[in-house]
Amino acid sequence: MGYQIFEMADGQRVALYAQGNSLFSCLLPFGRRMFPVELKKDYLAHLEAVIFRDTVCYVYEDLAHRVVMDTLGAGPARIVLTQGESGFGFHDLRLQVRDGELYLFYQAKTGYGEGYGLYVCMPYLENRRGTVCTGGELPARVAFLRPDTLVKVIYAEAKGGGVRIFNWIRELEFEEYRLIEEEEHGRRMNSLRAAWDQERQMWDERKEEIQAEARSRLGEAREERQARLEQCRREYEGKVENLRAEYEGKLAACRENCEMQLQHAKKQYDELAETAVKLQQIGRRWRDKYFGKEEAAEGGGNETD
Repeated sequence: MGYQIFEMADGQRVALYAQGNSLFSCLLPFGRRMFPVELKKDYLAHLEAVIFRDTVCYVYEDLAHRVVMDTLGAGPARIVLTQGESGFGFHDLRLQVRDGELYLFYQAKTGYGEGYGLYVCMPYLENRRGTVCTGGELPARVAFLRPDTLVKVIYAEAKGGGVRIFNWIRELEFEEYRLIEEEEHGRRMNSLRAAWDQERQMWDERKEEIQAEARSRLGEAREERQARLEQCRREYEGKVENLRAEYEGKLAACRENCEMQLQHAKKQYDELAETAVKLQQIGRRWRDKYFGKEEAAEGGGNETD
């Protein structure tokens, strides 16, 4: 790990990082007139840190190929591991906190000609060491899974791609989770293949039956659709006929009303014409009577003269 940020219980955030052969820490957010604090000057590799008992606990390999553990603002550093007689360095230092205790997982060779193994120790307890597995030609990749209370350690070999899984039972006790063997895997595959072939054969035998059933349902659907279309057509024609009858009834009533109004108007017109004729006759009689008197008067005068 080259750079990591931790959030403490009081909400303060602390950054821990390596630069060259030095380790630094600083408070975040980084403000003006604030400078990183140089913690160590002998850093080589494999910086790893966790929060343990409300403080940041970190471990690294120094220039003398020793594994050193320290805490921010706490007591003196502790030399946890040394090279030993074999002279080989360490790989992949991993800190884990479980049940209130701190564990250091690491990979190293136990001697010349031997492979790398995955080991574990409890740094704050003397002589508490254990072995997870041994025998890898190259350092592996290690991961930790916590899906439930039973923590699992994943050990992925760099050469060959093999994966081993270990159940972390308690403290320094580990139990390898056995994956199914190749023979068992083949047996299960053959069982699945036989079940699939049997199911496929069953579907092949029912193919004609399924197709006939599908054609029957399709025919029923077509008949149902045709009947529905016929019903809709009848309903449409009935509604059109009702509308036509209603329209023709209203049209006949309107025509009858118009004819009645025309007859009434004609009757009134005839009465008015008859009255006009009578008035003309009366006017003619009055005119004849009036002009007749004037002519008689004019004739009498002439005779006097």
